[in-house]
Formats: sequence, structure tokens, C-alpha cells
Amino acid sequence: MTVPALRPFRAEIPQSALDDLRNRLRGALWPDDLPAEYGVTNERIRALAEHWLEKFDWRAFEARLNAYPQFVTEIDGETIHFLHVRSSRADATPLVLTHGWPGSIAEYLDVIGPLTEPESADAPAFHLVIPSLPGFGFSGPTRSAGWGTHRTAAAWVELMSRLGYESYGAVGNDAGSMISPEIGRLAPDKVVGVHVTQLFAFPSGDPAELADLSEADQAALAHLQWFYENMFSFNTLHSQQPHTLAFALADSPLGLLAWNAQLFGEHLDADFVIANVALYWLTRTGGSSIRFYYEDAHTDAHPDAHTMSHPEGPTTVPTGLAMFAGDFQSIRRFAERDHANIVSWNSYDTRAGSGGPRDAAGHYSAHEAPEVLVGDIRRFFAGLAPWPVLASAHHALRSAVAGVPGDSGWSAPTPCEAWTVTQVLQHAAGDQLGYAAFITGSGGPDFDPFSPSGHLDGAASDFLEPTLAAAAAAFATVAPDATAVPTPLPQGALPAPVAVGAAALDAAVHAWDIAVATGQASPLTAELAEALLPVAKELAEPLRGFAYAPALDGHPDDDAASALLRYLGRDPLWTV
Repeated sequence: MTVPALRPFRAEIPQSALDDLRNRLRGALWPDDLPAEYGVTNERIRALAEHWLEKFDWRAFEARLNAYPQFVTEIDGETIHFLHVRSSRADATPLVLTHGWPGSIAEYLDVIGPLTEPESADAPAFHLVIPSLPGFGFSGPTRSAGWGTHRTAAAWVELMSRLGYESYGAVGNDAGSMISPEIGRLAPDKVVGVHVTQLFAFPSGDPAELADLSEADQAALAHLQWFYENMFSFNTLHSQQPHTLAFALADSPLGLLAWNAQLFGEHLDADFVIANVALYWLTRTGGSSIRFYYEDAHTDAHPDAHTMSHPEGPTTVPTGLAMFAGDFQSIRRFAERDHANIVSWNSYDTRAGSGGPRDAAGHYSAHEAPEVLVGDIRRFFAGLAPWPVLASAHHALRSAVAGVPGDSGWSAPTPCEAWTVTQVLQHAAGDQLGYAAFITGSGGPDFDPFSPSGHLDGAASDFLEPTLAAAAAAFATVAPDATAVPTPLPQGALPAPVAVGAAALDAAVHAWDIAVATGQASPLTAELAEALLPVAKELAEPLRGFAYAPALDGHPDDDAASALLRYLGRDPLWTV
């Protein structure tokens, strides 16, 4: 089966469409003015329409989109549009970010820079995949039925696989907060964590669930009841008769603006609101986007439309919630019924003032409070590494490999006997695969790590990454209190902290070999060296003459990294 290509994409709306939009806005017919209890007011829509007509610059927004790499591909018969922004960091974690209705990819533009290129080298970095939901924006209009939560999640699993990501996180807001946990259900072996801004879990009807709720949870339930009684008409109509409404949304930008603006709080800046609405109008997806609700309400109506089965039961992937005051307030008691592995639960109040219950401040947190959301995402994914010392050592190895200068650097001699940089890389990668194979009972290197060829087919990072991922995934299955973890060392099975330390020691020392051989700064931090020295003293003696030379005498000026290197028989002052 041939996999559809990933085709570069640029947003280029014809000028004729922009001219038609202006004419429609100028010639719009207005309803009689009514108070706010009847819905969005003429005053608000007039202000937004005037901004759209006189101040909003679509071409500037289009240029902002086109500043990022964009692609389209076909998945399950539909065109899928997405931004794909890779970090320059070799240790970046891939994330797929999913928006909802009436939002769009515009929600996430403010977090792309901070997530991909953090100012601090100590902050986690991420490769970002930001798709437009099927039937939304440049992913639409959809031509087939069934594109709800489940089918979209399956498409995102396929998209991440097609991009070469076999380990990644899922982040979502609104509909994305439903789709992202489903991605974890479908691919628990690939999804390292799910981070959302809402956990949509509701009372089951069992009175016991409502007993002894805290005041905060009771207030959350009361607000949910208010929302259902006063703001839920959009959901009912979308779920029952989306096409009836689609005629108005397709014919009138004013109608689309008013309908979508009901869920854009009045505190939001007009440019953000109009950017989202304009994206729907100019791609003719006002009608197809709202079918998402119908498809979720009729999940059994199109059984052939789903390419993957629907796993049942609670999610098991580590899950984090960043909840914003003014938005939907999740209740942990209900959420833990549906999500069995909630490891992070944080609440934030970023409201500048009270906009009333209709305002839903914080719902678009990636735009309203990007620094808060980015910080929560960073902390969540940084906290998922079950063995920080191994993650640090892998980071050191990645950094050293990424810093090898040009083609000549790969043939440079190293402190590791007569091996070149390429051979050290092959040996280090093979060792990580060896640890993974002993733990899992399968796999392992398909080459001899102790007789490395010194030749690589393709990029070094493409060779290294699967080996580090295999080792990290294998050790992630190891309980901290395990007493007999299989290893390829002569000592055989070891307690978990020692086995993990052995793999980390191997990666860290070879990272140093590569770095000093190519003129880079040492990647051995004091913290990492201090953590590894006790492991070295427990393991090194049986390996003298095999993996490590005799220990060198210490020096009074040695720091932690130098002490570790001398103990392992390496001269910390070694140069080419």
C-alpha cells in the first residue's frame, strides 16, 4: 500500500474571495437589537464586524501562518492540513496539539516559539505538529461522514507515524481535550503523556458520586448546570441538525461571526476572534466544522468510517490537566473514573477582571496566557521521565552527537582506544539496544557494538534516536524497587537504580568521548557526574580492561566530572 505524500502547503486566499467578503460585510442585513439575555448583542457583533472590515489584515495573518512549515496529506480519504515546526534541540519531544470549535490552529500560534526554542537550555523543548481538525480550515470541507473524536484520534496516530514519530505526547483544548486522551487509548505504547485544559467527565447518575463534594466542586457543578441551561443550544443544534444551520453559515459572514462569537469571550482581543472566524469563512468550513458534534452524537451511525477499534475503559497514559478559572471546571472525582493515570492537576486564575459567566476567561489559554500554559506543559512532560539520570545521560549523548562539526568530525580520534567518533556512536547506540533487549527479551543491535564499522547510512541522529527510545521505553517498564533487572553486564541482573545507572553511565561517558574529540564543551554536568560516580564504583572493577582502563590517580582540583572520568581510566584533560 502506498502512503500518501506529505505535500508542502501555503495559505493563499484569492483576492476575489477577500473582495467578496468585504462586499458581504458592507451589505449585511441586521436583526432588531435585543438585550444580552437573548444572545450575542448587536453592539458586540457590530464592533467585531467593523474590526473585520476596517482593521483586520488577513494578509498579515496569512503571512504569520506561512512563516511556519505547513503541509497537507490524505488520511482516510480526507485532506489533512497541519503545521510541523521542529525544534533545533536534539532532545525535543514531539507533540501533537489539537484545537476545537470555534477555535482553530490560530489558538496555538503564540506558543510555537516558547515550546520549540525555549530560552533556557534546561527547559524541555518540543517538536510541534498542529493539525487543522477534519472539516476545519484548510483541512476541509470534509467529504465523508464519521469525523468525530474517535476517527480524528486515529487519523492523528497515523499522521504522527507518517512523520516518523514513534514516541510523542498529545496536547489539546476543547475538542482537543477529548481527542488527545483518545490518542492515548489508541496508541498507549507510543503516547508518553496527554496534557489537556479540560477533562470532560460528568456525573454518572450514582448519588454516591455527589456525596461530600467540596465547595469548589459544588460550584463547578453549579456552573456546568448554568452553562447547560443558558449556553448549550449550539451543542444541541450541532448534534441534531448541523446542515440546517450550515446554509446560514455558508452564506453570511455576519451570521458566521455571530454564531461563533458566542463562544469567544468578550475579553478576547478582536484580532484573535476575527482570525479564527475568517479562517472558517475563507475556507468554507463553517458548516462542515460543526458536524463534529453530530458525528460524536452518532458514533454508531458510520461503523465503516473508523479505521481503528475503540478501546474501552479508563485511559492509562499519564495525564495532566491545566485548568483555567472562568473555563470548564473539571471535577477530579469524576475525572479519575475515566482516566486512571492522572499525574498532574493544576488550576490557574489568569483573569484580568470579571467578564461574567458567558465570558469563559481562560478557555483559549494558549493565546490568553501562553506563558502559564507553556510552563505547565513543560513541567508535565519533564516529570514523565521515570529515570531522570538516564534522561540526562541520553540528553548528553544527543547533544554531543548534534554538535559534531561537518563530515570530518565523524572520523576524528577519540579517548576510546582507536575508535573514531562514528565508531563510538555506534558502540554507544548498540549498548543502549543491549540494555533494552535484556529487559524486554527481544530486539537488540543487528551489528557488533564491540567491532563498530565506522560507517553510517544516513544521518547520525536517525541512527541514534531509535536506540535511545528503545532503552528509555524498556527502563520505563522497570519498577523503582525491582531487585533483579536483567543487564548485558557480567554482573547479570541488578537492582533497578544500579541497572539504570549502568545504562546512563555508558551513554554519558561516550557522550564525553564524542564531545572532547570534536572540540565541544563537556556534556558531563556536575549533577550527572555526582549521580553516576557511586554507580561507577559499584560496577567498574569487573569491567577493567574490557570497558574501562585502570583508574587514574585523582587530583586535588578535580570536579565531579573529572573524578568520575579518572575513576573510569579517562584523562579529563585529554585532547586530540
